[in-house]
Amino acid sequence: MERFALLVDAGYFFAAGAEAAFGSGVPRREIRLVDPERAVQDLHEQAAALCGDLQLLRVYWYDAMPGPSLSLEQSELALQSGLKLRLGVLNNVGQQKGVDSLVVTDLIELARNRAVVDAVLLSGDEDLRVGVQIAQSFGLRVHLWGAGNTAQNVSRSLRMEADSFAAIDDEWFVRCFEHVPAPRAENGTGYEPSVFLESVEGESLQSAADRVSRELLSDLDARGIEQLVAVFNIGQNVPLEYDRRLIGATARVMGGTRFSPAEMREIRGVFVTVVHQLAEQAVGDVEESA
Repeated sequence: MERFALLVDAGYFFAAGAEAAFGSGVPRREIRLVDPERAVQDLHEQAAALCGDLQLLRVYWYDAMPGPSLSLEQSELALQSGLKLRLGVLNNVGQQKGVDSLVVTDLIELARNRAVVDAVLLSGDEDLRVGVQIAQSFGLRVHLWGAGNTAQNVSRSLRMEADSFAAIDDEWFVRCFEHVPAPRAENGTGYEPSVFLESVEGESLQSAADRVSRELLSDLDARGIEQLVAVFNIGQNVPLEYDRRLIGATARVMGGTRFSPAEMREIRGVFVTVVHQLAEQAVGDVEESA
């Protein structure tokens, strides 16, 4: 059976797609897929058309870990049927490391093992050119897929190396991306503001953690809650962007207490519980309005 694979360089996908949808200047952390499952399915169907409607082997999604745990977006995508999340790392200045080598390795192995006859590569990185050449030497057809201003964001030599070239329509990104500006602190910096709540005499740790958790999540819409639920479907680790503020704010509410490891686990457990409660509430609200 002849099949194809879709290889998506997420860094390129979001950078070029943001340019297409919003113009320049929108950082990755402020871009969100409206419906990840639908977006991946759309990409699958469009890529299949480039390969003469072959059957999909799988989607390979290449990204970099933003820290010690997956991002909200990565956690959602990791659960998608038919999608394999492949992760490099981010260095101290926000550059991806190890991602290109993963793409090259997979291209070559897919070709060498005759797992697919076609590959659609969504990227523009010059560093992938040699991988494309070697994969082609095993008989693989490589279709390069671009986005946004492809005259500037797709390597000319990579484009010449590919068996074909196409670009995703800008309007697709307009439909599938949404801009979610990051909260701003009062001093105008891009850092998320801390949570400040009044202390309550005699309040239990669980009650304080519950209050802090709800305040932290108060500005989050239903989509944001869905993303957190996806994180907790993989594991119980609270994302780093919430964890530090959760522990710090709860400590302030409890009068500057230094927590033991067991107490921090309890606080994080309360946060997870609150997220699931808000998710159930959101589902109930939708059912009532239907």
